Amino acid sequence: MSFLARFTLVVLALSTVTGCSTIYRTTGWFAYDFTEDYAIPYTMKSSDPEQACGMTSALSPALMSFTELTYTPDRAAVTMNMMMGTCAEEKAHEEALAYIRAFKAQNIHEAKDARIREKRAFAVAAQRQYQAYQHMVAEFGAPGEQCPKLSKSKEIYWVLGNLAGMQAVMSDLRAGSVVNVPKDIAMKTVRGLQCVDNQRWWGLPQALQAGMWIMMPDTAPRGTDPWMEMEQASRLATASGVRMAHAIEVVIADSTGNPERLRAAIRRHGESLALKGSSPDYRMMDIMASRQILAVSDRLWTEGTGSRTPVGALGTFWDDVKTPVNTLNIDDLLED
Repeated sequence: MSFLARFTLVVLALSTVTGCSTIYRTTGWFAYDFTEDYAIPYTMKSSDPEQACGMTSALSPALMSFTELTYTPDRAAVTMNMMMGTCAEEKAHEEALAYIRAFKAQNIHEAKDARIREKRAFAVAAQRQYQAYQHMVAEFGAPGEQCPKLSKSKEIYWVLGNLAGMQAVMSDLRAGSVVNVPKDIAMKTVRGLQCVDNQRWWGLPQALQAGMWIMMPDTAPRGTDPWMEMEQASRLATASGVRMAHAIEVVIADSTGNPERLRAAIRRHGESLALKGSSPDYRMMDIMASRQILAVSDRLWTEGTGSRTPVGALGTFWDDVKTPVNTLNIDDLLED
């Protein structure tokens, strides 16, 4: 074969490979745009958490595989990893209930195994949430003393990334710190969320700040009542229809070991659900917040009765005093 013929074959082969790479690269850019402009907003408006878990779990590896040809879609990765972390948390909560039931039944082996399964699920959640935080840092920089320049359309990724960082710390603690999420991320995320408008973002910045003051009283400004700040944030959350601040209030109340305050927070959330529907644009966020609160309620109910919160009973408790209802006695009407 002549040199010219061999050269022609090489050029054709390279052209074919380059053409395929170009097609894949273009497909990757299309996938990134589709995910950010359509898939994520659709998921945020959805009311089916299981469907959202399935969608993000299936879409994430396919989307991230294009990073070999293009670039890393950090903004989309923040949302998907956070959602997948929340899905792993749900599994952990189920194992926690299994542990309580096994312990009450004195099934020690099953209780021990359920606790191990719970920690493993929290480890998965922590890993995914930490990845969400890291993608946020790659996109905007680490939260700290200075605020990044954020357009209104990009603020959501900053908010979710910082929230994921806080969740990663908490999940890792519940997993026994096997993921080694840096604990200083918690303080960084609190500062980071002060960069966005409190009312626009559902009272979430105020709730996280109040939670930090409650857990670390020495950091609260003189004359500030952190619990009053928390309640104010919860009222903003109710008005917005995205009750993430409620979930923070419940988690903080649970962590402080104050059962009366914990029950009051859960009751207020139940009342809020009856007063205000979910935000149409962020319905999924509101539903996930309610499910986090339901998980705490389920644990309390299971500890008290052996089974979880009855359907439609979020905001009530098994030992609530029932108000007697005056009923008409038909026999009284029949008397002469």
